[in-house]
Amino acid sequence: MTPTGTTYAPGAPATQVAGAGHPDGTVWPPRRRRLLLVVGAVVLGLWLVGLVAFSTLLYHRNWLSADFAAYNQAWTLIGRGHLDPYSTIYAGYPFWKSDFELIVWPLALIHVVYPQPVVLLWIQDLGVAATGWVAYLWTVEWLERRKVGWRPAAAVAVVVLAALIANPGVYQTLLYDVHMEPISTVFVVLAGRDLWRGRHRRAGLWVGITLLFGSFAAITLVGLGLSAVLAGRDTRRSGGLLMLAGVGWLALISAIGANAGSGIDSYAYLAGRSSLPGTTGVLVIATGVLTHPSRVIDQLHSRLHYVYTLIKPVGVVGLASAWGFGVPFVVLTTNALNSKYEFIFQAFQNFVVFPFVLLGTVTVLVWLAQRFRFGWVPAMAIAIAVTVQALAYGVTTSPGNVRYAVSQVGPGPAAQLRKALARTPSGAEVIMTIGVMGRFAARPSVYWFSPNGDYPVRSHSVVFVFDPANENTIPNTNAADDMAAIAYVRDHLHARTLVDVEGIWALLWHPPAGTSSITIPGPTPPTASPTG
Repeated sequence: MTPTGTTYAPGAPATQVAGAGHPDGTVWPPRRRRLLLVVGAVVLGLWLVGLVAFSTLLYHRNWLSADFAAYNQAWTLIGRGHLDPYSTIYAGYPFWKSDFELIVWPLALIHVVYPQPVVLLWIQDLGVAATGWVAYLWTVEWLERRKVGWRPAAAVAVVVLAALIANPGVYQTLLYDVHMEPISTVFVVLAGRDLWRGRHRRAGLWVGITLLFGSFAAITLVGLGLSAVLAGRDTRRSGGLLMLAGVGWLALISAIGANAGSGIDSYAYLAGRSSLPGTTGVLVIATGVLTHPSRVIDQLHSRLHYVYTLIKPVGVVGLASAWGFGVPFVVLTTNALNSKYEFIFQAFQNFVVFPFVLLGTVTVLVWLAQRFRFGWVPAMAIAIAVTVQALAYGVTTSPGNVRYAVSQVGPGPAAQLRKALARTPSGAEVIMTIGVMGRFAARPSVYWFSPNGDYPVRSHSVVFVFDPANENTIPNTNAADDMAAIAYVRDHLHARTLVDVEGIWALLWHPPAGTSSITIPGPTPPTASPTG
């Protein structure tokens, strides 16, 4: 695990390592270094503009599901002064109990200035592009420290830019709502870069911000600490402290019951159980792993294909370096062991892996090139293969939901969904199709429709919004359920139709006095009364 190079001091400036005025030009003239930085900034800046345009189109098309709805609801309610928002999107609990994502509170200050939920997508875009910039900057600095000549260094920099932009996992991440993992990644990479540079105090600042992103961010910090321990003596102590901080934060979150959304029961099978006790769940899992290690081995073996799928575009060889190993190892193992395959199948859950494996790939290839005679030949061949892989690994074979493109909601249905949103009273409760519910969630009560589901009625107005065609793109849902629900709401509840165009239905219902809940049947007749 030493291709990151132990022949230089991790915190030493480049001139100290390379020697000013070296005849082979490995200490680059300031204008050449500046050129690399300017090119990187311009390319990634234009990329950010493209990402923002792409996300704005998704927002305009209403291709936003339950996860966007959850953050939209919390962000909006906090921004309006409800500092302890209740999340109705999933199980129903105060939002802070989901994953202790405290960062949403300061982000909600933006709502005061610009109360449009599309901001959440733009923040995610900024996090993605900023992660690319820090990873690129770290790469350039590392190349300079390793005394790589200007021309090969420029070639490597171009490859890194191409891999960052072409990685299909990035677009899967942006296509699938909004999440805190891609936003927190930039702070994890900033912390790693400052640890590598010997700026441990400033790294601590980034670590503190990262912890505000909740339980999964704490797991990434455990991986970063592992990398720091492996990277060498100068970062070993900080790495150990970082691992303790991550584990300690996870323990605190568990102790106060703020991990309701982390899905810890998805690991219960490791202990031979279907569910886990509250605060002692982690100990039960650990005991099960120690007594039945074959469960871990079998599960990891079954998920290797998904792991390979995720990291292939950024170069699998990057795992053979210190900084390319720790975070990916911890994060990928955690997600692969989850009984729900979505955790290793979805790119957003593993987004933090991409910059570290890519950086690791650079370090391994440069080490190979400098270690052996004519080493640049195989190194550049592998680099080109990585670039081609990233570029060619397209929509049909990339991870998970890249196939869910903006075409899933056409311009016509999208316009009708916007019309339905405009006609929905601000205080109304909303029950609707899960795949397009995101923009409707800026309210205290919003639920996704499930046939025969029972929903509390907390408002004098309830709006039902259905997109039957969209249901056919979501697992475990179908258009027939929506059509049966439309008929029930329209004919049995006598709701008023707000929209019935382009396959979009929106219906307004005023519950009778005393109604406390409503059951929306599927294709079979209802068995319960809608009144409480």
